[in-house]
Parts: sequence; C-alpha cells; structure tokens
Amino acid sequence: MTDTTDKIGSIERHGIEPIPPAERHGSAFELFRLWVGANVNYVVIVTGAFTLAMGVTFFQALWAIVIGNLIGCTMVGLTSLHGPKTGTSSMMSAGAAFGQLGAMLPKAVSVVSALSWFSINSIIATQALEELFRIVGLSGSAYEWLALVLVLVAEVAIAVYGHATIIAAEGVSAVVLGLLFVGLACFVVPHVSLHALSTVNQQQGSFSAWLLALGVVASYPIGWTNFASDYSRYFPESMSWKRIALAAGLGQFAALGLCEVIGLFLAVAVGGSLGNDPVSQLGHFVPTWFVVPLLVAVIFGGVAANVPNGYTASLGLLALRLPLSRIASLAVITLFTICMRIAVVYSGDFFNVYQNFLSAMVFWTGPWAAIMIVDYFLRGGRYSPAAIMQWRGGLYWYQQGIFWPGMIAFLIGIGFSVVFSNSETFASPLMTHALGWGDLGFETGILSAGLIYWVLARGRVNTATTA
Repeated sequence: MTDTTDKIGSIERHGIEPIPPAERHGSAFELFRLWVGANVNYVVIVTGAFTLAMGVTFFQALWAIVIGNLIGCTMVGLTSLHGPKTGTSSMMSAGAAFGQLGAMLPKAVSVVSALSWFSINSIIATQALEELFRIVGLSGSAYEWLALVLVLVAEVAIAVYGHATIIAAEGVSAVVLGLLFVGLACFVVPHVSLHALSTVNQQQGSFSAWLLALGVVASYPIGWTNFASDYSRYFPESMSWKRIALAAGLGQFAALGLCEVIGLFLAVAVGGSLGNDPVSQLGHFVPTWFVVPLLVAVIFGGVAANVPNGYTASLGLLALRLPLSRIASLAVITLFTICMRIAVVYSGDFFNVYQNFLSAMVFWTGPWAAIMIVDYFLRGGRYSPAAIMQWRGGLYWYQQGIFWPGMIAFLIGIGFSVVFSNSETFASPLMTHALGWGDLGFETGILSAGLIYWVLARGRVNTATTA
C-alpha cells in the first residue's frame, strides 16, 4: 500500500505513536543521506579542531578521529535498529529496557541533550549569518538578534514538516555542503606545511592526552544515539538490521571523518585553536569570492544539523507524556534556544561551553546506548509496539513501572563514566591522584552498563510481541 501520510512538503501527522504497518516505507540508503547531511557542518569541523586542544600531535589526532568515530558511529547504527521493530522514537522504545516509569529519567536527560545540541548549532549558524551581515555593512546588536531569528525560523519551519521533508532536505545538504567544505579544505591545506604537521604539540602528545581526544571525538556521534530510531521508524519491520546499521553508521562516519580532518588542518593553520568565535577564522584562508558561499554553507550546515535536533527534541517532549502537540513542543524548543544564546553572548566563551557539553553528555548517552543495544539483541529484535505505548500495565510496566536491570545498569554506567573521567568537565580523584593519567569515562561507562545489563536482564526480558 502506498503511504499517504509522510510526504515531502506536507506536515507530518504522526507524533510518537507507532507507525502503522501499512504506512511503512523507505530504503536504508535514506539513513546514509540523512546522517551525511546532518553531520557535514562547521560544528563538526570545530570538533575536529578541539582534538589538538587536548595536547595531542596531528597524527595522534587522526587516530583519535578514526577510532573515536568507529566506536560512536557503530553505536548510532545499532541504536537505529529499534525504529522498524517498535515503530516509534528512540526514547519511547527505551520503555522496554527501563520500564515505562524508569524510562522517564533518560527521557528527561535526552530532551535536555537535544535542546542543548539545538542551541549550540544555532550559535554557530547565527555567528556565520552575523559575519555575512557585516560583509554587506550591517552590524550592531539588532542584526545579531535578526540573525538568530532567521536561523531559528528556518530550523523550526523544516522541523514542523517532519520526517519526509527532513530526509529530503538532508539529502540535498549532503551534496551541496560536502562540495563547499571540500572547497574550504582546498584553500586551507596549502597553508599547512609538513613541518607544521609534524611539530604541532610535539612536546606533548602523551597517551593520556590521546585518551582525552578520543573521548571528545567519540562523544559527538554517541550524542546522536538517543535520536537514531526517530528516523528509522518508518521502515518496514522486515528490513535487514545489518543494512540499517551499516547505512546509518557509514553515513555518519563519512561526514564526521571528512569534517573533523578539515578541522584538524584548520586548527594547525591558525596555531592550534579556533577560539570562541570559530567562524571569524575562515577569512584568513579563503579568498573573498569564496567567503560568501562558505558562510552560507556554515549557516545551512548549522540548520541542517539542527533540524533533526529540533525534531527529536519535540518527540522527546511528547515521550515525557506532556500535554503538548509536536508543533507546540517546537515553540518550547525555540524559547530555550533564545535563552541559551543570551547566556553564551554574555559569557563570550563558546569554546569552553561546547567542550564541556561534549564531555558531560557522554556520561549518560554511552551507558544508555549500550543498554539499548544489548536489550535489542537479548530480545532478538522482538518488541510489542502497543505495550511500549501503554502507561500502566502491559509487558513493559514490570515492577511499579521500573525494570531494575536497566535502571541499575544505567546508574552504574553513569557512575563509572564519572569516576573514570579526567576531562575539563570533571576530573575524578581516582584518575588525577590514584592513577594519574588519562580519561576513560566513556569507555568504562559503555562497557560497564552493557555488561551489567546483560548479566541482570538475560533470561528476564520478555520477547513477546503482543501485550
């Protein structure tokens, strides 16, 4: 049967309720295009530049980018698997692993995470539009706010239309922005000598610093895991899980690898740091004729990255069972972003805000994603969409709404992430005084949560598909 509810240019009618089998459609390649389009942006370039700020050499940073993204993108691919099986969003699917009431904790944290991503990407896009205004002779606080308003309108407008329009828009962004950022690389790389590449941070480059850089890189894709099934839920339930995981993970890996390596070269070219206004650095390397299209790319890249954030945040608010429509939830998101923009403008410290956000976010996303992946394979991908939507009673109500294996594993995983953290966000006494090296927060959080959930939940998960 041909789907009539999820069309490009039409406002999506579905919220978090499971997509009916008759309306399932699409191919796994859609995920590849989506994740390329959502991740070819200047924020990812800035993320690549951050690795050098950790005190690693250029080639250590390259290894951190490869390995960190392999870990993070694999997890994005595997957390995309729930969508076709449950027909609903990632955070609604969490009810099976945590219990309907227990899932409220990661749902609430997920909404804050999505709102924060939305705000951070808006800041970069707004800075680029402000720079574009200055080029044409428009400056002042009024134009700063106009830039924010225009960016927000573009982001929210596309998010309002929903799933099909987002998939199509990201596919276009993947091609156009990819070409423009490759153009940026062509102008930046000639400014970087082999001597500069081989000597940057030459006196540093410890294994401890590399672990910190690895954590920064991995935290970016892992930060998308709680979004992943939002974009696979329209697929037929019978679609190959390997095809879904490969398309999502490979699309994100290709985009992140490209942009973060460009960020590395850009950071070396400017002396190791892009500063608190990373957009302003572009003018040092790019000819005047390319500045305007590049700024447009930064703007649309930020918008392209933010549309999925806004869409997911709106689904997240609905998953909290708040009495809101998807459209009303987007209004809440817009207000939050304006408040965040005011805070960053007055603090003037975007670099540290973003770096601390990346480090803190992985404390919970890594353990959550590990539990969800283990849960999927323990159940053999068998879920009851009706029971996932049921608030009281049913397969996933467990003990007063809580599935303790999921909650225990989640809290212990977060505990391990914090105890083994040695980042700018938090340096634990164990890592700074007892061990004296490295940051193992995200690795220990993922491994401990996944292992504990497997031990506690095996034999206890209900693989029935009907309530």
